[in-house]
Amino acid sequence: MKELFLNKDHMAKFSYMMEELGFEDLRDPYWTSLSFIVTGNEKLFNKRHSLINFDQRLINSEVWFSGTLSGGEQRLIALAYNLFTNMDFYEFEDGKKYYISPLEIFSGVDEVGYKLAKNAIDVRLMFY
Repeated sequence: MKELFLNKDHMAKFSYMMEELGFEDLRDPYWTSLSFIVTGNEKLFNKRHSLINFDQRLINSEVWFSGTLSGGEQRLIALAYNLFTNMDFYEFEDGKKYYISPLEIFSGVDEVGYKLAKNAIDVRLMFY
């Protein structure tokens, strides 16, 4: 899995976040892929405590889709949601849906975001 990280800083942040979550083994494909994305983007990493309830190990998905993230970050967090829930959309309380399209994700991120997204899928699929 080492070869999938963007750099040593990404790997260190990933280890730190998994420790924060209380995971000792990395065989949980859902949390591993979600953490891989969050720790690979500085803004998402800095917002991790609003994006995730660490005490209860829950995602705060209403925050994820609240419109406070930039376009690239929104696409990355949408991919994290898809890899975590296996759902291709997020449904708001009013019934509206935010659809998660691979084409939109990969065409709407910069080169680093593209590599992060591609590698996160590899991380998620390592467990099958």
